Amino acid sequence: MIGPSLFVKWGLGLLWITTLSCLFQTILNIEMSRYTLYTGEPINIGFMRLPGGGKVWGSLFFILATLQVGFQGISLALMAGTAAASLQLGRIAGAGDQGLVIAWGILHFIIGFILISIGRAIERTLEIFFWACLIIMIGGLLILDLAVVPAHIWMEGFKGFVSFGYIPAGVDVLILGAIAAYSAMGGISNNGITNYYRDKGYAMGGKVGYIPALIGGKKIPLSPSGKVFKINPENIRIWKQWLKLLYIDQWGLFWFGGMIGMLLPGLLAVALLPPGTTIGGWGVAAYQGDAFRKLWGPIGFIAAIGIGWIICFNTQIGIVENYIRQIVDMAWSGIKGIREWAKGDVRRVYYPITVVYMIWAFIVMNVGAPLVLLAISANIANLIMVITALLTIYINEKFLPKEIRSPMWQHILLVFGAIFWTIFFFFFVTQVLLGIKIL
Repeated sequence: MIGPSLFVKWGLGLLWITTLSCLFQTILNIEMSRYTLYTGEPINIGFMRLPGGGKVWGSLFFILATLQVGFQGISLALMAGTAAASLQLGRIAGAGDQGLVIAWGILHFIIGFILISIGRAIERTLEIFFWACLIIMIGGLLILDLAVVPAHIWMEGFKGFVSFGYIPAGVDVLILGAIAAYSAMGGISNNGITNYYRDKGYAMGGKVGYIPALIGGKKIPLSPSGKVFKINPENIRIWKQWLKLLYIDQWGLFWFGGMIGMLLPGLLAVALLPPGTTIGGWGVAAYQGDAFRKLWGPIGFIAAIGIGWIICFNTQIGIVENYIRQIVDMAWSGIKGIREWAKGDVRRVYYPITVVYMIWAFIVMNVGAPLVLLAISANIANLIMVITALLTIYINEKFLPKEIRSPMWQHILLVFGAIFWTIFFFFFVTQVLLGIKIL
């Protein structure tokens, strides 16, 4: 939704931001996951081992995560709600349909809660759900793009990936910062990838336990701290195999998916909507569906909005669960009293926190239009990635044996990534918060 709103108004030349963001985020994920594969601990637990401990770093990441996902999860639920409401109404949902959109948003939260409550492990249930959604999303978008996007717009998109430095005068800085953060994943959600690797059992993650589901799962001991392996030739050989799997996962899926995930919706928007169109308000998830109705009638409307709904709903579940998981893991590791109260069953912490978040989301859902909420959360995500990139370099150099550490060029790229996200966060602070016009 961010990409199309930007590209239709300012052109596909801005895709160079996606190129750099996906590159830097992939390196960041690999470096954070390197810590997790060696220790079995999610990266946030590693941060809590820094001077100041969990009180300082745990509190900081809780605040930052809540500021980001507090807006992001709600905006995605509302975007899914706009798509569902538009399908119900047979037209783009407008400001007058806000109540209906919010009702659908609440329903999406409830469905998401049911989804994460079933199965052996929450991670496994979500993995099956996400793979099904991914096939529909990418396959559907690709079919629609091949059907309606002219060759010259495809070429404009590929050229945009390498149009480094192009920033048109008067561009919306709020949305510009959002594309810098959310081209791939963005912010605290990148940290959460390491929580999933732990639960998936990657390397030493398989030695510490996981978060089981409420229905179908059973009490699983989840260690509050990780475990490391001895440095010897055999373990290093096995380590390199895990690292190779990590590279395939991140470069083959995350990086590639981030690139085409921003390209395909952007191409559709530019091909179908008049240049300079402002996409926003409460119907943000339905604009392209309306354009497809003009081409293919009701079937086109349903197909396009249906894909948009899957994208928003799938992302909402992933983002919110990712956030809950990180909060639970930090509390589980840092607060002994919580573990004692839960009698060693992490589900007694996970599900109450999920319910509290949902209630809070229901209360504040009418704060503003979904695209604006999403853009604000994305700019907070830029700040989070600046912090995590620099901290990750520090803890990997401090805690990992030299045989496990990354090559220097990856740390250099992380520093450039921190500079990249700092620039966009600076634009957000000066131009959006302080009202000082720069671009």
